[in-house]
Amino acid sequence: METYLKDKKIAAAVFILIIIVSLFTFVKFVNEIKSSSYVGRGNQPANVISVTGSGDVIAVSDIATLTVNLNKEGNTAKEAQDLLNESITKTLSYLKDQKIEDKDIKSEYGGLSPKYSYEQPICYTYPCPTRDPKIIGYVATQSINIKIREVDNASVVRTGLAEIGVTNINGPTFSIDDEEAFKNDARSKAITEARSKAEVLAKELGVTLGKVVSFSENNNNYYPVYGKAMMSESVLLDAGAPTLPKGENKIISNVTITYEIR
Repeated sequence: METYLKDKKIAAAVFILIIIVSLFTFVKFVNEIKSSSYVGRGNQPANVISVTGSGDVIAVSDIATLTVNLNKEGNTAKEAQDLLNESITKTLSYLKDQKIEDKDIKSEYGGLSPKYSYEQPICYTYPCPTRDPKIIGYVATQSINIKIREVDNASVVRTGLAEIGVTNINGPTFSIDDEEAFKNDARSKAITEARSKAEVLAKELGVTLGKVVSFSENNNNYYPVYGKAMMSESVLLDAGAPTLPKGENKIISNVTITYEIR
């Protein structure tokens, strides 16, 4: 008798558990139906419109960059390195006099390598004897990258470096220090244009704009816009350092925005 009652209680408990699980599944199913305006909506394409917008800003270059390459030769590695150190010290001292901060002076690369002679003896018979390359000295090198924030002084700095014996100078090249701020401005203009297009289109279609469904941007376009003024030959031949034209840069952002419509 006790066994029968025990089995009956277990059966009742299982039955109740089945009822609870069934109710939970039913409630979940009903909520999913309520969350959709009609059955099968997930299989239907959403009502959307896509628009594009473009924005651009003109930015004047505010950074000039010079790269100097220092090379010194010596009979020994120490001699070459000592000569290079003197040249580096002189260069850094000059840059300090020009009010260029340490944060704008960066060592790019450097090295110390042997210099070889590959001279071979005069040969009148075959096979000709050969000699191994002979070390005849050493070359020490150092490259320094210099940012000049007073861009109009770029030519002055370059000329001054040449006067202290730096002969291998690349630049100046002009760039924008805080380019991201200009990209943000261009993007904002592009979004505003896209939004205006969407509002006009929605009005013509008799619909209402909803939330943004998707957004994409392509701002890889970066065009130099050269200034109209060019240096005349007389300026180039002047003994003084001319002010190089910096030109301008047009930063462009193109966006595509998809809106839900109701």
